[in-house]
Amino acid sequence: MAVSKAPQEALKSNGSQASTAEIEERIEELRGEVAALTKALADFGVAKADDYRAGLDRLAADVKQASAQAFQSAKDEAVSLEQSLETQIRSRPLHAVGIAVGIGFLAALLTRRG
Repeated sequence: MAVSKAPQEALKSNGSQASTAEIEERIEELRGEVAALTKALADFGVAKADDYRAGLDRLAADVKQASAQAFQSAKDEAVSLEQSLETQIRSRPLHAVGIAVGIGFLAALLTRRG
């Protein structure tokens, strides 16, 4: 990228003002430099946006994996609890029926109106 010239260089060596053509040429150079800076800033912004997007994609994948593991763990625990409960009921069926009757009685007392 070209470095802008000092304003003093716009003056001729004899000290008189620069010609219109020289000024127009210098303006065109400055326009080119501004366009190059604008493009560089846009490219930088796009690169940063891509970096953030990639980071968010990685984070989303990590969260998805963690939630799948938590769900699987909860599912395994529920299956284990169900098997344990079934084993307890099969080993002592009268005890299980008594507990169910007691819970039903308490539920009826709590929901009774009046």
